[in-house]
Amino acid sequence: MTAPSATDPLRAALPPDRERRAEGYAIDGVRPAAAFRPASREEVAALLAAATGAGLVVVPQGGRSALTLGRPLQHYDVALDLGGLDRVVHYEPNDLTLTVEAGLTLERLQPRLAERGQYLSVDPPPHDGVTVGGLLATARPGAWRGHLPDARDLVLGVHVAQADGTLARSGGRVVKNVSGYDLHRLHTGALGAYGVIVEASFKLAPLPEATSAAAVRCTQIAQAEAIALDLWRQALAARAITLLGEAAAAAAGLPRAAHVLCEFAGVRAAVERSVEALRSAAANAHAPAAGAVDAEPWRRLRALAAERADGGTEEEMVLRLGVPATALRQSMEAAEQRGYAAWGHVAAGSVLVHGTASAAAAGELRALAAGYGGFLQVEAGPAWLRASVDPFGLGERELVRSLKAQFDPTGTINRGRWMEDV
Repeated sequence: MTAPSATDPLRAALPPDRERRAEGYAIDGVRPAAAFRPASREEVAALLAAATGAGLVVVPQGGRSALTLGRPLQHYDVALDLGGLDRVVHYEPNDLTLTVEAGLTLERLQPRLAERGQYLSVDPPPHDGVTVGGLLATARPGAWRGHLPDARDLVLGVHVAQADGTLARSGGRVVKNVSGYDLHRLHTGALGAYGVIVEASFKLAPLPEATSAAAVRCTQIAQAEAIALDLWRQALAARAITLLGEAAAAAAGLPRAAHVLCEFAGVRAAVERSVEALRSAAANAHAPAAGAVDAEPWRRLRALAAERADGGTEEEMVLRLGVPATALRQSMEAAEQRGYAAWGHVAAGSVLVHGTASAAAAGELRALAAGYGGFLQVEAGPAWLRASVDPFGLGERELVRSLKAQFDPTGTINRGRWMEDV
C-alpha cells in the first residue's frame, strides 16, 4: 500500500488530468512537490482550499516571466499553473470593454483585438508572452508608462480566488460601475499575496491611426537628456521617450553612444507633428538628425528589463529606480560608472539598470535614489542577491503584513515573496 502524500488532498480536489510534472516548475532551483493546471476558476478555488487545509504553500504562475521578482520563496510546495484559464469570457467592441481569464497571454489576445481595430494599451517586460494575470500581479512598467494609463488604471474589475477557496469579485465589466472599494487595485502589483486573480475586465483603446519610432544619436548623455526633457515638456503624441546610455544603446542594437529613443502614436497629423518636434529638439541641442528605427530596439530593451538578457547568465540583475525625470541622467551615470547598462523612461521617472549581480552596487544605487526622494526595486536577480538585498525596500511593512493577515492568514499563497512569512 502506498503511503499517503501531503498533496493527495489536492489530487482529490481536481480531475486527474490536471496534474503536471513537477520538475518543469522549478524556481531558484527549487522544485515543488506537485504541480497542477486547473481549467476553471472554480478548480483554482478548490485547489487553494485543499492546500490551505493541508498546510501547503501554493505559488501561482502563468508565463513564468517574473519568477525572480521578490524575495526567494521560503516554501514552495505546489505550483499552480494558470495556463489552463486562457479564454475570452466577454468582449464588447462597441463599448471597448473586455473580460478574459488570467492565463491568456497578450500575444494571443492582442491579434484578436486588432481585428476590431483595438488593443490593450500595455507593454510589460519582457514580451507579450506575459499573461493577463501576470500583467496585473506584477504591475511591471514598460516604456509606455506615464504616456498611457497603466494596468492599474485600465482594469475595471477582477475575480480572485482566495486561500480559503472562496471566489471574490471587485468591480465589474463596464466603465461606469457601482461605487465601493476598488479592491482590484489592491490586487494589482500584489504578486498574488492576497489572492489569485482568475479573471479580469479591462478598458480597451482604439489602435492608433499611425505610429513612428525614431532615435537620435548623441555625443554625450547630457545632450540626450536635453532633447528628451524638451520633448517631454511638449504636448506630443508620444507613447515612449527613453534615454539610453552607451551600453544600453549597444544592447538595443544601436551604435554604442548615448541616444534618445522615441515612439509616437495617434492620429497621423499629430504623429507627423511629433516627429518634426523631435527633429527640432535634436537641432536645438546640436545633435544629428533623428533617424527612423524599427521595433527591434524596443523589443531588445523590453526583454533586457526582465529576467535576463538573451544569452545572459543567472548572475545578472535588473534594478529599477524611481526618481524625478530631472534626475534620470545622474542616476544613469551612477549606474554606468559601476559598469552597468542603464536607460530611463522620462515620463515614468524610471531608470532600468542591467548587469552583473552585486549587493553592494544595489545598495549604493538605492541610497542614490533615496537621495532624490525615490526608490529602488530589484526586478530580477539570483536568489542570494534577493535574500541579502530587500527587493522592494518596503517602508510600510506593517501595512503589508496586516493585509496579508486579512486576506491570506494561513500564508497559503506565495508566502515569503514580500518579506518573511508574507
